[in-house]
Amino acid sequence: MQAIFAYHTAKEADYNICKKKAQDQFLPDLDSMEVQDKEALSIDRARTAEVFDTLHKEGIEKIDSETKQEIIDEAKHYLREWENNLPENKVHFKKRMISDLLHISDDYIKLLSLILDLEELIEMQKRRKGIEHNNFAKNIIIKSLKESEDFQAERARKKTSWDTDLIKAWLKEYIRPLEFFEEYDNMANPKYEDDLDFCLKLYKSVIFKHDNVNGYFESLDIGWEENKVILKSMVLKTLKSVDSEGSEPLLMELSKNWDDDLNFLKELYDMTIDDEEELEEMIKSKSKNWDIERVAITDRIILEMAISEMTHFPSIPVKVTINEYIELSKQYSTPKSKQFVNGLLDVLSVDLQNQGKIKKSGRGLLDNK
Repeated sequence: MQAIFAYHTAKEADYNICKKKAQDQFLPDLDSMEVQDKEALSIDRARTAEVFDTLHKEGIEKIDSETKQEIIDEAKHYLREWENNLPENKVHFKKRMISDLLHISDDYIKLLSLILDLEELIEMQKRRKGIEHNNFAKNIIIKSLKESEDFQAERARKKTSWDTDLIKAWLKEYIRPLEFFEEYDNMANPKYEDDLDFCLKLYKSVIFKHDNVNGYFESLDIGWEENKVILKSMVLKTLKSVDSEGSEPLLMELSKNWDDDLNFLKELYDMTIDDEEELEEMIKSKSKNWDIERVAITDRIILEMAISEMTHFPSIPVKVTINEYIELSKQYSTPKSKQFVNGLLDVLSVDLQNQGKIKKSGRGLLDNK
């Protein structure tokens, strides 16, 4: 949804840029020695914008026959430039969508690595002070991550690293002053439960919660707030997977069937963009009291994605699709979007099934009423 939203945002911005380029062909020529009719040029610029929009929405046949040919030619030229940019933008945001997903996996390994870098820093600081007591070095969960060949291989493959000065600052300012840190540091003989509790509190109370730490992640990744929920779940599950004997940590995956899911994402992205006009007509036909231009862009994208999913993926039950996109509308759109999306998808799903455009098989037949 975010990738399609980004595509549409870029599409609209490029449209306005190209329209302005067409208008700018009628700016006064500052290098000309002849007197410029600024009022006439201003009228031509305004008319060019009108022609540009009319060509796009209604076609050449709707252009007034008295319109200057020069204005029509410039509007046509820059409208064509805009249209030629669309395929490139589509590919660009599709690649970025995939890259952002893979970035979640990279962040997951980096976040798990953080506790190891912290332990090494604490060990070094204690050694300098001649302190032998070190619960962090003996922590069963940390030791398990250190000794895991799979985890270390992932760290090496992703070239995971943390800035030492940053870790020092976080330890000094945000971690060491916390009560649970001091309590764990001073324990005589911490048990497995104490080791796990410390690790969980570190991530829950600091890494995924502290404003300044989260500010750092947001500065690196605009999607941090959305990704944080997924990353937190993955990290905590891995920490909890280590038992009292220091078993091999279970490394999480974004998906159990990554190749299939990635193909699904690509297909849904392409279909929603390629069939935009047809999908808008479907929505418009059932939005009698709504001008399609006034429907929130997020609602339109949610509806278009849902219709594409219902009509092109026979293994996904209609009810599953509708419920998932209602949840999306609750999270990312307006307060009234839930009812709007729910009502429209209910009506459209019935119509599309009656028209034979929704055909389900296998699992897709479940609850498909």
